Amino acid sequence: MFDEHSQHLRKFLIAINYKGQTYFTVHGMDFTVIDVNINSSKVLLTEQDKWRFFRTKTELAAYIAQADHLWDADNLKEWAKGLDERSEVDSEIDLDFMLTAKDDIDDYYELFNTITFVEDFVDQIDDEAMYALTLGSSTVREFFDAAADYFLWKDGDKEMLATRGPRLLLAINNIYKELEKWIEV
Repeated sequence: MFDEHSQHLRKFLIAINYKGQTYFTVHGMDFTVIDVNINSSKVLLTEQDKWRFFRTKTELAAYIAQADHLWDADNLKEWAKGLDERSEVDSEIDLDFMLTAKDDIDDYYELFNTITFVEDFVDQIDDEAMYALTLGSSTVREFFDAAADYFLWKDGDKEMLATRGPRLLLAINNIYKELEKWIEV
């Protein structure tokens, strides 16, 4: 039932592994964005533009219910009304994996998914350092393009991914360290 509710509202429950703990947040489509040149995929931010994580699903729902700074507020609040501790997680993101990833195709797939969420966060905030490390980084862009070609479109070159991946591994620790400043639990 909650799955259908999430699909209809395009808001999804995300489990985040961060510093060895599992937290919950929301990721979804902001229906108020009508410009196709603007990313409509959003994560939950505080009023200070911190990426907000919660220890329980109930805490997440309560925060959304009382917050007055939300993107797509009406739909997000409607989504939160159906959220409880029994609600199934739609996706899991392991931020800690950024620190342990190896030069391996399976690890690159996991990093590709993680970077997608991180970039949706960075797209929402106005911070030059985070932008330079992610969306503005040729290393990240080249990895992302190679990974999307290989994993999503299935027409990518595994050799290209094998070249781009190790470069990302060199940059990923700096992204994680900077990201830590932007997370609120």
